[in-house]
Amino acid sequence: MRRSAAFGFAVPVLALMLGLTACSGTSDAPSGGGGSPSTADAYAQAFDDYTISLAGCLRDHGVDVVDPEPGTAITLDGSDAMNQAYDACSTELGPPPANPDQPTRGEISDELRLRAQCLRDQGFDVPDPDANGVWDLPEDLFDEARACAVQ
Repeated sequence: MRRSAAFGFAVPVLALMLGLTACSGTSDAPSGGGGSPSTADAYAQAFDDYTISLAGCLRDHGVDVVDPEPGTAITLDGSDAMNQAYDACSTELGPPPANPDQPTRGEISDELRLRAQCLRDQGFDVPDPDANGVWDLPEDLFDEARACAVQ
């Protein structure tokens, strides 16, 4: 069940970081019709295409999921069947499209390492995240780790 704990923390951390980045972004793309689609529009379309493909792949691997609405992701339930299907689909489809306005995996790992150090400075015995940004953090420290983000 280590995966669930690590994934459980990674999701709120990523959501917080991605949300803050999304709020701070600016667009130099002209508004209105004509011209080529903006980078944000191209990413949104690529993301929607990927999630539809992922839903189909998950169904092909025996997991009952519906196609997500545009702009939304598929919720993983953490079951063994879902994890096995997701792993197989990740291999088949490759990684989801990267949002050019979001932090890189390295930036996220750096942020998580800073939070780990913040928790150690407060007396908690916590490890650094691994090279993939997976942080095996006990759930009872999630709030403290979130608080470290604003320091």
